Amino acid sequence: MGTGIRTALACAVALMGAGFALPALAQDGIASGAGQYGPSVRPVGQAAIGLTISRVEVEIVTSSGDPARDQAALQAARAATGVLRGRAYRPVLVETALGFLVSDGMVRSATHRTAYEGARGALGVVVSLDMSPEPPPAPAEEELGFPIIHKDDRSELTFILNAGAGVYSDVNPWFGQPELFNEFSPIAGRLPGSGTTWAEAYLEFGIGGATQIGDSDYYLFGAASGLFSVSRGQDIFTDDNRNFLHPDKGYVGLLYANPETGDSAQLTFGRQTWTLNNGFLISMISGSSNAGERGATFLGPRNTTDFSAVATGEFGRTRFSLFYIDPDELENLESNTTFAGVNLGYQFTDAFTMDASLITIPTSDSTYRTPAGDTLTREGTLTWGLHALWRPKSPDHFWVEGEAYTQTNPNYDMQAQAWYGTVGYIWDSLPWSPSISYRYASFSGDDPDTDRFERFDGLMTNGFGNWLQGMSFGKVYRNGNLNTHRIQANVSPREGMNLTFSWHQLQADELNNLGGNPALSLLTSRDIGNEYTGTLRWGIDRNRYLQVVASHAIPGQALRNIGADKPWTTFQASLYVSF
Repeated sequence: MGTGIRTALACAVALMGAGFALPALAQDGIASGAGQYGPSVRPVGQAAIGLTISRVEVEIVTSSGDPARDQAALQAARAATGVLRGRAYRPVLVETALGFLVSDGMVRSATHRTAYEGARGALGVVVSLDMSPEPPPAPAEEELGFPIIHKDDRSELTFILNAGAGVYSDVNPWFGQPELFNEFSPIAGRLPGSGTTWAEAYLEFGIGGATQIGDSDYYLFGAASGLFSVSRGQDIFTDDNRNFLHPDKGYVGLLYANPETGDSAQLTFGRQTWTLNNGFLISMISGSSNAGERGATFLGPRNTTDFSAVATGEFGRTRFSLFYIDPDELENLESNTTFAGVNLGYQFTDAFTMDASLITIPTSDSTYRTPAGDTLTREGTLTWGLHALWRPKSPDHFWVEGEAYTQTNPNYDMQAQAWYGTVGYIWDSLPWSPSISYRYASFSGDDPDTDRFERFDGLMTNGFGNWLQGMSFGKVYRNGNLNTHRIQANVSPREGMNLTFSWHQLQADELNNLGGNPALSLLTSRDIGNEYTGTLRWGIDRNRYLQVVASHAIPGQALRNIGADKPWTTFQASLYVSF
């Protein structure tokens, strides 16, 4: 395979999406807030498949002893991986691309790991180069280590083996009123008292790989896996011991990469993950459910959809995505809701990008409720709007990001809006790379004094660190009829470690909150509350990732007026292992 083709694949391996919380549940008797998805905390590591890559770094871990050779290898690796930024993460294809650097003789070995970028709550990729002067062993003599099954200069086949375990403890869950908030929840069993501690674990197993088709510019890739999860002890919904085996990944794809122009495109079908931008509308977290009989509600290992088809591409500075998503909902809460849309983006400069999205709901059994007692079909709701990001590549910089969307439905008078604006600054040149940001976000509510329906439908919005707005408040109040202020600070005390501190202030847009948790359908105050969260994310090594969360939620007047007056504190420790 020629160098040009190898470089083209390296430049295109992450074109798995232009960059996909919680579908709004049926807003009827079951209502939003039933918690079928849980908080869905997601780690980095192999489990980050589908997240958008925000930053790529290349490092030399072992020098060749020749500064000129080292510099040439750095430049080649940066050229091959630089365009990963802004693309969706696919580990098998990234590893395949890095293998081309080895086969070209540029480096002895090349590996990568994922890292949490605390400034924007995004995913980073770190590429490590071994420039040892000793020649690599001949292919026939090379011993393949686990999890690699087969590897050559055209293809790679690996085992998928991921596991996780966590211990969780909540004090005053549900703000001291679990029966009030779970009266209509179909997944609630024996509810907790003033405090509870429990454990969860999962194991994912399967195979995945990628290969070039002859000497062409086309590549096939795919993966298949199953996932087994267990829950033990009294969690915030039930004390039932749960063991559940369920299909997880199951997708095939075709990638095209032009070695002359750098243009590329890909098409994937099956059980997979996808995130649009930072998950404001479509988050991979909402691809599947983690609750009920499946358990592992806080560990959140399941994100793959029941079925989705995604086509993406990049031609010059232009990017596009076409997608169809059928989320994997709990069987007894199946709403038959699907999403379809298109996203078109353009990179105006190295620092500034903008994209537009149009998303519809082709099918849904869910409905919206009005104060007049009417039910309005969710099917047919149309969402459109813009996203923009300005982020220079200099170490110390401001960044600005925002999105704004409007929703209508051809079957009735609907006019809803959602938007946010974020401004932040990072001092990457300083020790610990401190950063701070402020974000204001608004999801419109329905004014009962108008005939128009105005409550914004959050589609598949979610994501801890982004659009799960409060580890505890996110369980009782979703992204609808909600205005929030968020201040977030982040430091990185050591390589692979991030400490994030955030404050959310939540306020209702309207006192009418039909479609939210039934206990909060009619508010007596716009003051929902405040939540303070500290999070440790530590990539211990390439295979192990630790996440520790401590959060304290203080109920506002709206909750205190219905008797939910106790602060909700949660402590969470999750360890994820990936191969």
